[in-house]
Amino acid sequence: MRRQIASLPTAILLWTAATPFTPVAWLIGPLEGAFLVDRFVAGIILLSALYFQWKVAGLSHPIAIALPNPLAQGSDSYISNGRVGGAQARQEANKNADIVFFYHPSSYYVYLTSEIALLALAEFGGMEYLRRGIVLAVVAALWAVGWMVTPRRTKMWAWEHVKAFLFFVVLDLIRDVGFGGGRRRRRR
Repeated sequence: MRRQIASLPTAILLWTAATPFTPVAWLIGPLEGAFLVDRFVAGIILLSALYFQWKVAGLSHPIAIALPNPLAQGSDSYISNGRVGGAQARQEANKNADIVFFYHPSSYYVYLTSEIALLALAEFGGMEYLRRGIVLAVVAALWAVGWMVTPRRTKMWAWEHVKAFLFFVVLDLIRDVGFGGGRRRRRR
């Protein structure tokens, strides 16, 4: 519980350092449509990272963080039901992932201190590109660990709500087009 309470100020610092959060525009620059894509995904990505901050803080056992890698046909590592196995068992289990690292909750405060230091540098450093890079790295790390520790039923519940959210984003965009680009005034 102490870790989860300590994660709350860190989540607030992440929120303030990330705002305005437009990761697609940060990555691809001023290409046409980047801000439109950000309008759909940026809020979901950031709010999920904040949830993952809380979820990771409550983790009590080590976990292997694995990313799917379809190109690694000769890889000897896989994860199934929390166990690491070899290529023979992976073929039987139809798994194809490479272990990136092991997350140890016993080192949580080291990770938290590092995250706070990086986010404080991003927030108060005064360099925009550094802020963007740090925020993207922190959000990516939270997603990597948080996605692995979040139960499937929670992911499915969230996906149902994300679909409803996206419906209202599209509805809002249609209203913006219909009423003159965001001024939202009605014709008389």
